[in-house]
Amino acid sequence: MSKSEHVPEKLHEVDVESVSSGSLGDAYANAPAGKATNFQAYVNVVSVLAGAGTLGLPSALSDAGWVGLIILALASAMAIYSNQKLIKCLYYDGRTRLREYPDIAQAAFGLPGRIVVAFFYNSIALGGPVLYLILTGTNIYDLASSVGCNITIKQWIIIAAAVMVVPIILTKTMREVAFLSVFGALSTTIVVVIVMISSIINSKDIGLVTKPNGNLEPIHHDIAVPRNLPLALATFAFSYGGNVIFPHVEESMKNKRAWNKIILWGTLTVTLLYFMCSASGYAVYGDIVQSPIYLNLPGGATRTISTIIITLHVLLAIPLFLTTFNLQVESALKLESRSFSSRAEFLYRAIIRTLSMVLVATIALFFPYFGQMMSLLGALSDGMLTFVFPVVFYLKLFGFKKVHKLELFVMLLVILVGTAGAAVGTVDAIKELAKAYRGELN
Repeated sequence: MSKSEHVPEKLHEVDVESVSSGSLGDAYANAPAGKATNFQAYVNVVSVLAGAGTLGLPSALSDAGWVGLIILALASAMAIYSNQKLIKCLYYDGRTRLREYPDIAQAAFGLPGRIVVAFFYNSIALGGPVLYLILTGTNIYDLASSVGCNITIKQWIIIAAAVMVVPIILTKTMREVAFLSVFGALSTTIVVVIVMISSIINSKDIGLVTKPNGNLEPIHHDIAVPRNLPLALATFAFSYGGNVIFPHVEESMKNKRAWNKIILWGTLTVTLLYFMCSASGYAVYGDIVQSPIYLNLPGGATRTISTIIITLHVLLAIPLFLTTFNLQVESALKLESRSFSSRAEFLYRAIIRTLSMVLVATIALFFPYFGQMMSLLGALSDGMLTFVFPVVFYLKLFGFKKVHKLELFVMLLVILVGTAGAAVGTVDAIKELAKAYRGELN
C-alpha cells in the first residue's frame, strides 16, 4: 500500500486552533514515543543549523551592505515560523502523525507534491557533499602547499572522496552518523570565535586593512546594495536549511508539544552566532571579505587551526548528507525487502553508495567555487524548503478560511519573499557561478 493511501480524505476537518494550542490528543498519543529531552532536542536543532555555511555570511553581508543584518533577522523569523508550521502539518488530521517532510507534501498535493519536494531535497542531499568536497580540497591544498606539496586541489578532492566513501558504505542508517552533527556545531562555533578574535587583532589600524596590492587602505562598507539583497537572502536561506531533518528531531522528543519553543530558542541561538560572525567579519574586512571568512586571516597558527577544524567538520558532514540520499535510493529500490543474503545486500549497498560519491566528486571537480555554490544551493532549494513549502502545505491542509486574516497576511508575505528570493537569487547565483568558472571574479 502506498503512503498516499494512508492519507485521510477529509483534509479540512481539523480544528486549526486546537492544533496551534497543542491539544492534539490522539495525534500525540499515536505518535512514536521519543526519548530525547527538550535540551537534547535543542542541541539537535542547533547542530543541524550551525554548519560551515556560517563562515560565508560575512561575504553575504558584504554583498548586501549593513542592511543585510535586517535581511538576516527576517530570514531567522521566517525560518522559525515556517518550521513551526511544518511540524504542525505532521498532525494535520488530528489522529495520527505523518513521518517526514515528503509525507506532508504528498498529503497536501499527492504524488506530484512528493516528487517536487524530493527534487529540492535531493539537490541539497547531493549539493551539500559537493560543497564540502570543494571546501575540503581547497583547505587541504592550502595547508599542503605551505609545506611544499604539489598535489592539486582537484587531486585532493579525489583523495577526500575516496577516503570518505568508506564510512558512507559502512554506516547503514542515519542513526549511526547523526552524532557527527554535534561535532559540526561545536567546530563551527570554535572557528567563529577564533576568526572574530584573530581578525580584530590583525586589523591593527581601525578602518584600515591590507588590500591585495599590499597597500594599507581604508576598508569600504555599504549601507545597502539593493540589487544584491535576493542573493544575500539565498545565502542566509542556506544557513537556515535543515528542516528536512526536523521532523525526525521532533519525533525523537519526549515532550513533542514543546517543539515551538525548541525551534524558537535553537534558531535564535544560531542567529546570534550568525550575527557575531557576519558583523565582525564585515566590520573588519569590509569589501575584501572572503567566503569562507577565515581565508582573510594572515598565515599562521590561527588560520591553520581554523582550517584544520573546519576541514574535519565538513569531511564528517559528508556522510550525513549522502547517507540520507542513499537511504532514499535504497528504499526506492526496495533493497531491504528483497531476499538478498547479508553479503549480497552489503555489496549492492556498496555499489549504490560508491556511485553516489563518484557523482558528487565529479560535480565538485568541475565547479570548485565555494561561495557561489553556497548561494546557488541556498537559492535553488533551501529557500523553497525552508520558507515557502511549509506555509503552502499548511494552507492546503488546513484551509485558508480557518486562518486569521492577520496571520494569512504573514503567510502570504513569507511565500512572496521566499519565492522572490529563490527566483532572483537563483538567477544571480548562476551568473556569479558562471563568472567564477570563466575566471572573471577577483
